[in-house]
Amino acid sequence: MESYIRFVVGRPRIIVVVTLALTALLATQIRYVHLEIRRRAALPQDHPYVQIQNRISDLFGGEAVVIIGVIAQQGDVFTPAILSKVQRITDQLGETPGVIETSLFSVAAPYVKAVTAGNDAMDIRPLLEGPAVDVEKLRSLIRDDKLLRGNLVSADETATVIVAEFDDSLSDVEIANRINQIVTPERDDSVMIALAGAPILRFWLARYTAMILVLFPIAVIVIGLIHYEAFRTLQAMFLPLVTALLSVTWALGLMGLSRQPMDSWSALTPVVILAVAAGHAVQILKRYYEEYAVLGDTREAVVRSVVAVGPVMLTAGFIASAGFATLVTFGISSVRVFGLLLSCGILSALFIEMTFTPACRCLLPAPKTREMQRERGGFWLSRVLDGLAEVVVRHPGAVLGMAAGITLVAATGILFLTVDNSFRLWFSPSTEVRVDDAILNDRLPGTASLRILVEGQQENVLQQPAVLEAMSDLEAFLEQDPAIGGVTSIADHVKRMHKAMNNGDPRFYTIPDNPRLVSQYLLLYGMSAGPDGLIAFVDPGYRRAVIRGLSKTDGAAFSRELIERAQAYAKTRFRGLPVSVGIAGGTIGVQTAMNDVVVHDKIANMIQVAGIIFVLSTIALGSFVGGAFVLTPLLLAVAITLGVMGWTRTWLDMTTAAITAMGVSIGADFAIYLIFRIREEMSKGAPLELAIRVSLRTSGKAVFFVSSAVAVGYLVLLFSGFSIWTRLGILTSLIVLVSAFATLTVVPSLALMVRPRFLLRFAAPVAEHVPQGRIVAPEP
Repeated sequence: MESYIRFVVGRPRIIVVVTLALTALLATQIRYVHLEIRRRAALPQDHPYVQIQNRISDLFGGEAVVIIGVIAQQGDVFTPAILSKVQRITDQLGETPGVIETSLFSVAAPYVKAVTAGNDAMDIRPLLEGPAVDVEKLRSLIRDDKLLRGNLVSADETATVIVAEFDDSLSDVEIANRINQIVTPERDDSVMIALAGAPILRFWLARYTAMILVLFPIAVIVIGLIHYEAFRTLQAMFLPLVTALLSVTWALGLMGLSRQPMDSWSALTPVVILAVAAGHAVQILKRYYEEYAVLGDTREAVVRSVVAVGPVMLTAGFIASAGFATLVTFGISSVRVFGLLLSCGILSALFIEMTFTPACRCLLPAPKTREMQRERGGFWLSRVLDGLAEVVVRHPGAVLGMAAGITLVAATGILFLTVDNSFRLWFSPSTEVRVDDAILNDRLPGTASLRILVEGQQENVLQQPAVLEAMSDLEAFLEQDPAIGGVTSIADHVKRMHKAMNNGDPRFYTIPDNPRLVSQYLLLYGMSAGPDGLIAFVDPGYRRAVIRGLSKTDGAAFSRELIERAQAYAKTRFRGLPVSVGIAGGTIGVQTAMNDVVVHDKIANMIQVAGIIFVLSTIALGSFVGGAFVLTPLLLAVAITLGVMGWTRTWLDMTTAAITAMGVSIGADFAIYLIFRIREEMSKGAPLELAIRVSLRTSGKAVFFVSSAVAVGYLVLLFSGFSIWTRLGILTSLIVLVSAFATLTVVPSLALMVRPRFLLRFAAPVAEHVPQGRIVAPEP
């Protein structure tokens, strides 16, 4: 390390120029970084529920479903003015590229037909015909049709729904913009128009994600202020920030080079790298000021500081990089890309900190006497750390007992920890998307989609009465749950036809027991409505069908319970029939799949991170006990954080699942820096007690400022107003701060109680005591 750093400080200008040139080269790739919320990137593609949803989408569409609610402000929706609005919105949707016209559902949709009794036949025609609307006739048609009543128009007749499905030709942002373009002219005092559905949610997700452009500069400012408090000099404040900004540029350049789009996960990469890279730079500079105070020579102080801190920083950096890299094992593409980019970003930061930072420090003017005095300020923090050292050295057993008690009390909250997930709850309750969603769920069948695939082994199997009866019974079973509505399939259409062919007698709203009669009904319907009249529900060969439904909640816990009940019912009800039933499509199936992945991958990820930290720390310290020492404060931090989540009823969901990898990977630095500093002081002749005092005064100060900068950097996410970032910011800040405090109390207390060999073997004779001029805490 000494040979390396002397090479660097001997050529500082070359090092700076080369680093800036590489930065400029990578910066050219940032133009390829773009914001894109991909539909399937946040889904675990290997999960069977997601595969069922993908298959349904490929066969029948429905991956991008928009729900538009038109709500009368006074009276009901059966007025010419409101119906005209619905007609215009529907017509413009039908003309929109990418819309699946056969799946368009509204009172004015061309494929939504009234099926009524005629002269010994069915009368099949659109609900709205021509510009002149017979309002009372329309009201009567909807009231008398079980398929439309409550699904197309609310039970109190104050709201009507328009459901549009889109293929992949338009992005979600384009879909949302087109929807807003269509509905905005129709908004006035007579109606309220609310929007929901996955494309609308992803549109708002993209809008909130773009706020990182505002939050990142705020994070730079607050981290810079903390660094100023740490050093009390502008020069020392700016150097870590420049180092961190170069690291962020490298990370964004690598993102552009890989052509990976930025989403709600990878958008956090700049903030994380900014905090971590700046923290490592603080460690180097803090040590530089110590060494300069003794040596009075800038270059030699840089050499000494990097020789002392460099190996520790590399160890901590590789551990952090490896910890973030474990996220690539998650079954969700967005999280994998996030973990990989962070891992590469941390390695980039290490490269810059081992080259640019020391070279730049050599080129800057040497600190003046007043600057050194200001840097050694922070009297209040020194007093706090000295007091903490006094307690730890005198009462290590009590400190460990208190830490165990606090952890135990907090960790009992894990018993109340629930695993759940809800896309809509990623947004704050006061946001437009949540308000609209609540209104639509209150007035109409729901905004979360439910899709069930019924697939036969041969053509025309879905014309068999037994299969249709089973589908109808499954629909009735689902509708018993008050959160489920709008359940529709080919079976409902057959029952409408049977009723119409029997003079509209409600007793015939059933599946006829004659397959030839079913076939004739479908043939007649196709002749009247067109060959694609029922294509939204069944394929032309009558081999595959989809049951469509809506749910008032997309919570994964609810979805899991519903799916399990429906699967159990279908297994019994469809037994012996020549069809298979896939009950897991739509939003609720996707949320359940994400929930399953969170549970499985979270446990696996915690084991991976703990294993990597233990192995690398053991190698770095040459001791299994040393690896355990590094791991102990991190495990306490994880237990306390998960316990707090349980006590506060915060879900363990897709967004909070990554906090342990993020917090622990960063927090591992603290224990490694402190242990290495204790060993260094002992190698200079200080007994363990004094080595702990000196280490808490020096490395402890760096740990305090680094953890504060990281925590405050994450807390900037609170200004986003975005619920998932708010939770992520609070919880990651909590785990980092707890890791730092546990490191400064539990690690030295364990050292005093256990007196491990990996520390004691570095003890030097007392004659080789700490060099004169080094900061040494006084004996008690």
